[in-house]
Amino acid sequence: MIFDKLRGGFLLFIRFLRYLRGHVKFFARSGSFERLINLCAHHRVPLWDCRREEAGYSGRTTVDGYRRMRPLARKAGAVTRVKERHGLPFLLRRYRRRIGVAAGAALFIAFFAVTQQFVWVVEVQGNERVDSQVLLQALEELGVRRGVLKSGLDAREIQLEVQLKVDDLSWAALNIRGTTATLLVRERTVPPQKIDTKVPANVVAARDGQIVSMAVTDGRAAVRKGDAVREGEILVSGVFEDRWGLNHLLRANAKVIARVPESLAVEVPLTQSRAVPSGRVVKRRYLELPGVRLPLFLYSGLDGEYKVEKVTRPPVLLGVEMPFSVTRETYIFYETEEERISAETALRIAERQLAAKERGAWASGAVVKREVSAKTEGGRVVLTGEYLVEMDIARQVEIPVFDRTGQGEKALREGGY
Repeated sequence: MIFDKLRGGFLLFIRFLRYLRGHVKFFARSGSFERLINLCAHHRVPLWDCRREEAGYSGRTTVDGYRRMRPLARKAGAVTRVKERHGLPFLLRRYRRRIGVAAGAALFIAFFAVTQQFVWVVEVQGNERVDSQVLLQALEELGVRRGVLKSGLDAREIQLEVQLKVDDLSWAALNIRGTTATLLVRERTVPPQKIDTKVPANVVAARDGQIVSMAVTDGRAAVRKGDAVREGEILVSGVFEDRWGLNHLLRANAKVIARVPESLAVEVPLTQSRAVPSGRVVKRRYLELPGVRLPLFLYSGLDGEYKVEKVTRPPVLLGVEMPFSVTRETYIFYETEEERISAETALRIAERQLAAKERGAWASGAVVKREVSAKTEGGRVVLTGEYLVEMDIARQVEIPVFDRTGQGEKALREGGY
């Protein structure tokens, strides 16, 4: 991959040099083209992109190379002529009497050279949990924004300040290449929530249901497989009695799978509104400069309903992004029509919506029983699903402990169920 990038950069540099020096595309007929190529190689005349055509041969060479090639072509019995001219020398020759064009080109080159000293693109990479806007806002507060002078930025100091401003970062690096400032970040690994195992607790039911299985790791089971339990009922007790009749407290822990009744419902109106394109499309362009947005159109009102498609891209010249962007906004107008659908169509739509709700609510295979009923009322189809879902209903609730050592009942820890 690195070799391919180096090769691509080298070829781009060669094309740039050829553009500066100028080159021509020539056509040769008659004679021996192979001998012409050998003579050019012997006299070090550069040739490239040589190929056979219907009436002869074509190739490319430099301006000086074409002058040196003409006597060699006569030796090979070939007749050559120039088909195309490319490069800066021909461009300057074409506009040599137009001072304004030359001055404009010089100003453009100067403008381009000056703009390369500024940052025009700010981007963030490597973040997943941290919002990109939070990181971009932190960079802006530290002075990294579009249009800032690159020499005024201390990358090391900024990347340290970003880590102090954003708590969820464990590492950050600011790279400034060309006109782009890239913040590379690595997010901090969130440690699991620490549970104080010394605090006694019961395991209670988080939902009503019928117990399917129990896996008790600590505590005394208060119910058995097959029992029906109510929300808040103790499943595993954190209080146990030893053989001498003394009570002890511990933190009960268990996984209790129960079948829990659930229900979902969706409604689909029989009268649907849909957007129909009217055929009217309005396109607008804006020139995006640092802190300024310039419209490149004559303003006119937008009447009616429409949706907007927005694309912002910086122009690219010779593989380099320009220090400004062009935004294209496309307004697609539509009309709203009311459409009456049949009850069968509405039912199919409701079934798809209900299936999507089921996938979002429970894990695959959790539903052990499913009953669906449909009815039409009030101009809509109502689809209702009744389910039995297997889930873990265990929830730890701390046991309140009181101090009775002399100052009445003083709660050491709040809790309970």
